[in-house]
Amino acid sequence: MPAQIVSAVPVPFTRDGSIDLAEYEKTLTSIEEHVTGVLIAGTTGEFPALEDDERVELFRVAAGLLGADRVIGHVGHASSRQVLRLADAAANTGITRFALLSPYYLPSDDDGVIGFFRSLTEAHPEADVYAYVFPERTGMEISVELLREVLRLPGMVGVKLSGGAADRLPEYATALGDGQELYSGDDGRLPWVVEHGGTGVVSGVSSAFPETFAALARALDDGDTDRVDELQRTVTRLVGLTGPTITRLKAALTVRTGGEWACRMSLPGVPAELRKDIDEVVARFR
Repeated sequence: MPAQIVSAVPVPFTRDGSIDLAEYEKTLTSIEEHVTGVLIAGTTGEFPALEDDERVELFRVAAGLLGADRVIGHVGHASSRQVLRLADAAANTGITRFALLSPYYLPSDDDGVIGFFRSLTEAHPEADVYAYVFPERTGMEISVELLREVLRLPGMVGVKLSGGAADRLPEYATALGDGQELYSGDDGRLPWVVEHGGTGVVSGVSSAFPETFAALARALDDGDTDRVDELQRTVTRLVGLTGPTITRLKAALTVRTGGEWACRMSLPGVPAELRKDIDEVVARFR
């Protein structure tokens, strides 16, 4: 399978906190030819700050522009009741690929985690579901053995690893069944991900630099090691500069698209000198 780039698209807010749908559509259109698909309303999309009807509208717009089969809608919530309500609404947009963050805030156990995913797969047997593992955000480690049990549920097609879980990708890869996919949220290491059994990356930074990420994936598929090394150095720089915070990524998108790209959540600012560096790389690699 060719190396996959799934873009984790941020949500463009205006300074008054509204969603700028025109800017969102412009961004989706600009990345459409460069990426395999998109993950909507994930961590990069500040999903805790979105109302359910806003998430559904983001799903609907993405499905309309890219095709529903290229959209993974994140339906994560604190309770199965909320997950299923959101999944029902997402399914009405035509989307059949869901990502679900493991239970968060209150602690759970293995049975609770398995039951959480089972509730979605049983309610939507037509859907392809990806487990979303992010221990730093959920406060819970998912063991390889537990992931293996989750992935045995009918309808589970893969997993996305973020934070510390992404560093353990080779271990988690052993939990995959036949045909299942493994994505890393560490978008600065696509060659390493593929080498160790991954399918590709779910990349926030690719929304600002889709051409560069697409070129790296092509070089990797072509076996052009010199070109891979060259592009990997560029990607490492771009991810190091714009990847650490959503505000840095949105600073890059502001330069790329001209939109406001404000945040709803209380996130760290971008110092003037760093913003200048971001401006320069966007001008060079857009």
